[in-house]
Amino acid sequence: MTARDFDIVIAGGGMVGAAVACALSGNGLHIAVVEKQAPPLTWPGDEIDLRVSAINHASQHLLENIGAWDAIRERGIQPYREMRVWEQPSIGDIHFDSAAIGESDLGHIIQNRAIQAALWERMQACDDITLLTPAVITHMDEEPGGLSLLLDDGSRLACRLAVAADGARSRLRDMAGIKVDVHDFHQFALVATVATPEGHKETAWQRFLPNGPLAFLPVSPTHCSIVWSTTGEQSQQLLEMQNDDFCAALLEASGGRLGALVCDDARARFPLRSQHAESYLAERLVLVGDAAHQIHPLAGQGVNLGFRDAAKLAEVILSAQEAGEPWHARPVLRRYERARRGDNALTRKSMEAFNGLFSNRILPLRLLRNLGLGAADRSAIAKRLFMQHALGSTGDQPPLCRKRFAG
Repeated sequence: MTARDFDIVIAGGGMVGAAVACALSGNGLHIAVVEKQAPPLTWPGDEIDLRVSAINHASQHLLENIGAWDAIRERGIQPYREMRVWEQPSIGDIHFDSAAIGESDLGHIIQNRAIQAALWERMQACDDITLLTPAVITHMDEEPGGLSLLLDDGSRLACRLAVAADGARSRLRDMAGIKVDVHDFHQFALVATVATPEGHKETAWQRFLPNGPLAFLPVSPTHCSIVWSTTGEQSQQLLEMQNDDFCAALLEASGGRLGALVCDDARARFPLRSQHAESYLAERLVLVGDAAHQIHPLAGQGVNLGFRDAAKLAEVILSAQEAGEPWHARPVLRRYERARRGDNALTRKSMEAFNGLFSNRILPLRLLRNLGLGAADRSAIAKRLFMQHALGSTGDQPPLCRKRFAG
């Protein structure tokens, strides 16, 4: 069977994979995106997905520059202008306010499906992007000048470069024999949506509890998405509770900060772990997003790291193409790995350390960390640095992650 030829094949049409495709589009490259299942583009207006992301300014600029932000905004975004982080309010409570650094907000909470749907529509509008769905890559072979990829329907694709954007359990990464360093938190994240009749004040709330953090992320003017990281046993109990009992447990755990809560029926839980690929590269293959790295969700930075991967990979490939270099060659792609690996590794280890520091019941540590939170709240410099990092405005910023990128 004759293979269909492409310059780049992207395995995975989720948020990061779709962003890579859109970022590369319009530059003379023929791109294919292989996705197991096409996402829904519409849903009932009053329905809120359990999966949400905290999109920082750098990611917003990327989505604006690749032409997806307006369609995301039409589907519903919720800015958060402040953050409240605490363990014991009497001795440790940090308040972050975007106005203190001259910003209108600290980011937006957005349903994952809204981001993916907007990016999918953008890909559909690009003549140089071919969407192959439903499809899965089942085998990968090196050939002179590129790769041969076998799909589950028996057809083949030939490409000069494959991009693994197929998630934390990446098939392409495993096919390439790239090992992964894994850290198991021995925690589960329970996710749900709650109505906040007394209002969320456009504030992201996070409390550190002995078994893990509880976050309230404002996802609409009237609702918050919650992420409650805790033990497997407690998460299962929370999952099985009747709504009234779950609301009571949530009210107690939050210290009543958001007032009365009304809980939706839908809840889910998933195990928490972090991981980092030993290499982002193999011959004619590059990893992005969760295929390369995965972190604890307590800071909401996972997809932002993936979007920065997408922007940097596009920058490296297009710069090499413009300079007449072999953009698919490993020495060129090493520029991407060198630029992203350190940032991703540092964020991963920071989240592991932060979670370990707060997810325990050791009394001396509890006193010290609460005193630390209080001291941090009194330091304008520390809070400014934290907010700038959370906004994505520090470190190496690829051009696509900057405001008003001209292309």
